[in-house]
This record gives sequence, C-alpha cells and structure tokens, in this order.
Amino acid sequence: MGKKSSLVRRLEGIFHPQNGWLAVFHYTTGPNDAFETSLRYREELYDLVVAVGGDGTVNQVACALLHSPVPMGIIPAGSGNGLARHLHIPLSVTKAIEVLTQMNISTIDSGEINGQPFFCTAGVGFDASLANRFNKLSTRGFASYLIASVKEFVQYRAKKYTLTIDNQTFDYHAFLITFANCSQWGNNIMIAPSADEKDGLLDMVVWKNKSKFSILLTATRLLFRRIDRSSHIKNFCGTSFTLIREQEGWVHFDGEHTWMGKTIHIGSCPTALKMVTPCLCQ
Repeated sequence: MGKKSSLVRRLEGIFHPQNGWLAVFHYTTGPNDAFETSLRYREELYDLVVAVGGDGTVNQVACALLHSPVPMGIIPAGSGNGLARHLHIPLSVTKAIEVLTQMNISTIDSGEINGQPFFCTAGVGFDASLANRFNKLSTRGFASYLIASVKEFVQYRAKKYTLTIDNQTFDYHAFLITFANCSQWGNNIMIAPSADEKDGLLDMVVWKNKSKFSILLTATRLLFRRIDRSSHIKNFCGTSFTLIREQEGWVHFDGEHTWMGKTIHIGSCPTALKMVTPCLCQ
C-alpha cells in the first residue's frame, strides 16, 4: 500500500478480526518495498497477498509471488490499472473486495524482457519514451497522460529495429513495438485486443512508422479495440523474441520504465502467477 488515506482506513475497517479476517497492513516506504515485503509474505506462506495501488505496485507484488502457491489479489488504486481492467477486476473498492472474498483463483502467464518480469505489457519506442516522461510528472491520471502523450508525440522520432521470431528475421522502421501478455496499456487503451493471459504466448504489435497524420488516425482505433485491423499494424504471436535496435534506450514494462541496451530478449512464462479474479461463469 501507499501512504495512509481514507481508502486505507476503510480497508482496515473491513479486513478486521471481528469480520473474520486476520490481516496485516503494510504501507510502502521505498521503491522496492512492495517487492521485498511481498517476498517475505511468500516465504511465510500467507493465504493471500493483496496489492492496493497502480500497475507499478501490482508489478512488484506479482514479481515477488511468481511461481509460488501464494495467490495475489488487486484492489485497483492507480491511474491506468491495466492488469486489473484486463482481468475484469472492478475499479470500485467495494466490488473489488467482494472479488477477494470469493477467492476464485486462476493462474495467469507472465512475460520477461531482459529478465524483468511483466504481467500486462512491455515494449520499446514511443510508449517507452512516454512512460519516461509521464513518470516524472507530479500529477497522474488520464488527463496528465493525454497531455504527456501530445508533448512526446510532437518530438518523437521513429526507430529502426531487427526482430527475430521463431528463426525468422524482420526489419521494421517502427513508431513502437509492444509485447503483450494482456490486451491493454491501461485505461482500456487496447494495444493488443486478442492477447490472452492464459494461452502461453505473447502478442507482439509492431506499429509501423508513417506520417504523423496516419499515426493519429491509427491511434483512434485504440479507443474502439480495432487497432489490430489497421494496415499500419503488424501482429505476431510467439513464446520468444529477440529485438535489436541501433542504440540503447528506454523500455517500459507495466507502466514503469528503465534503460536497456541494443539487444533485448523477450519471452513468455506460462502459468506463472496465481491470481484472485472474478468468477465470470454466471
């Protein structure tokens, strides 16, 4: 959890021993605190570890619980909430708590980009540069994201990439390349509408470089979940990819960003994480 707030006080009132819960609340104090604390809960075999926060917090908790019997839950409290939205976890705190109490556990895949796990999306290009810009802002939310997108779009220049997939090599001049375990970046912006978190595969989306106007037209398809039908988009599915670019640069994963070298290896990790998700069978 982040700093104490009215949300946290509400959760403390709900997950109380009088209501049948024996809960421990932890408030994160540093960049890796969520990971280190969740790793300790994993070692102590807690019945459930819940991330209350955005995609960055969710990534840290999930990394700590990878390939363990301890399931993870999410109460979305971020700006994008990509994984929660993809898994149909309600954004309403009350309804998200109802999902937790049902303890419907499913197992999802994860991905890795140069050894860094991700659970929703990762990639290079415009969206990685945008993540670097957005994460420097003092205010978050969709409006801030939109403003940052416009500023980055004006100055961004496409890059050249060489991709190897299943022993086949392709060269692209691309606006961005996204590797998707789930369908969206967040805020229901669907970069890979067909991505399935349980199929053992990653979807790779290559957004070819065209004119600024053509890129804007293609971007409108994001809102209608139809970007995969654009002639400016090339889609692949696979378990292992190698990407080579002309110079080092930013990479994004689950909304976070980091600096990586010219050669990047991306792979899928099937059945990697136990998650509490809504029961959609009704």
